[in-house]
Amino acid sequence: MTQVKLKLKKQPNVPLEAESITPDNFAGKNINEIKGLIVYHGKEKEKIGDYFDVSGESSEINDLKIIIEGDLSNIKRIGEKMTSGEIIINGNVGMHVGNQMGGGKILINGNADDWAGAMLKGGELEITGDAGNYIGSAYRGYWKGMENGLIKVKGKVGHESMLWARSSKGAKKFPMLICGGAASFLGIHNHGGTIIVEGDVDRCAGADQAWGTIVIKGKVSRKLPSFKKMGEINEITLPNGDVIKGKFIEYSGDHATKKETNGRLYIAA
Repeated sequence: MTQVKLKLKKQPNVPLEAESITPDNFAGKNINEIKGLIVYHGKEKEKIGDYFDVSGESSEINDLKIIIEGDLSNIKRIGEKMTSGEIIINGNVGMHVGNQMGGGKILINGNADDWAGAMLKGGELEITGDAGNYIGSAYRGYWKGMENGLIKVKGKVGHESMLWARSSKGAKKFPMLICGGAASFLGIHNHGGTIIVEGDVDRCAGADQAWGTIVIKGKVSRKLPSFKKMGEINEITLPNGDVIKGKFIEYSGDHATKKETNGRLYIAA
């Protein structure tokens, strides 16, 4: 796999829109052509080379890895709509990383800001630190959020993560979020997403859930009263066929959304 390396050399004065940083856009281009790709600094069109030192060698998309060094907290939209290849970010990153990506992998060795993996359609996004609000969620006005792929966050995700997730058993699309902990309204409006939380969750997980699976291995600060207890179980079979073993209390819901619902919430017993 060939590599292109970007090292941040100048911080933008306002958030930089850098959706051009994807393996799709770099594939087949030489280093000078990559340096000339457009980024947006406010209303001004600028170039990747104005903000990054660029080195390495490009290739076809399936065999291309982009490695980015530096504090990218003020850089947005890296990896937007990428379909293949790999991006490694060694540092924190700004909003919308991996937005609507359809394939490939992004690894962030740090924290990610809001809307990471928003409306993900495939591929894998991994964050070794914490993530902001609306991870894997639908943007305002949309009824479909994350439709496929995997998001893994070692730390905690923010409010309203995995909003409006949609699965398709027939198409073998099983959107999944795995995280260390979560803020309030995790999995709100869930329509088939799978969420696994290794630790604790704030209030109202699964609000307005029509179907889908939320597994919480820690505690929930406040469970919605519209979830009905079904009993204790020792094994959970996820929609993709994976199995989780342990002692859990199984709840159905959200019954405020549907009288009969296939939504399930599992909380450690």
